[in-house]
Amino acid sequence: MICNKMRYSYSYIGNFVELLTNNEQRIKNLMLEYEIQSKTDKLPDGREVKLLMFSKQNINVRFMPMRIDYNFALTNPKTNSEEIFNEAKEFFKLLGEIFDFVVGQRIAIVAQCFIRNDDGLAVTSFADKMGLSENFGDCNELAFKINTPKTYFERLNSVVNVDMGEAKNNKTQEKMPVLLVSLDVNTMANNQTPRFYPKNFENDFSDLFVEVESRFQTLEKY
Repeated sequence: MICNKMRYSYSYIGNFVELLTNNEQRIKNLMLEYEIQSKTDKLPDGREVKLLMFSKQNINVRFMPMRIDYNFALTNPKTNSEEIFNEAKEFFKLLGEIFDFVVGQRIAIVAQCFIRNDDGLAVTSFADKMGLSENFGDCNELAFKINTPKTYFERLNSVVNVDMGEAKNNKTQEKMPVLLVSLDVNTMANNQTPRFYPKNFENDFSDLFVEVESRFQTLEKY
């Protein structure tokens, strides 16, 4: 089956309240080529902080109190995912060079795609190869979520989430049945040690990317 890739999100998770409250203009200077939106959010302790959101073509970057997201929407499913990854790495590397005091607790990559399910063929293929048809009979609906942790530079969650859905052809407006797939590879939530500096976690992010692409390859074998 073919995974039609739609979106990649690279997330840097930690406490970025100080970054937002004391460095708003420096962040804007970093993102000069982007359109900017902002809104005020209230923290649990009652303080207010401004969220900064930047967009340029199919790239969206969000600075929030507890995470920084670099989101890339694919206008062409055949876009080279490694090129996207390299752009994200360059963004975080520059962030770390300018704000060398920033340290985060977790990193994550989420990739989303869809698999065409015309006439229920994708569901049937999954059900047959997973042994579901043999044990439960023919099925016309399928949804599952599995997490098979892997060890790279440290223990990682490797989550595959599959659900029923629809996709629309932007040119013809035609809707088609699909399986929506989300691949989420992230460091464990129970490890909250501040240890990820943006200019130094290139190799760590690379491990997450390798795991995501490996999951794509496994899905396409079905």
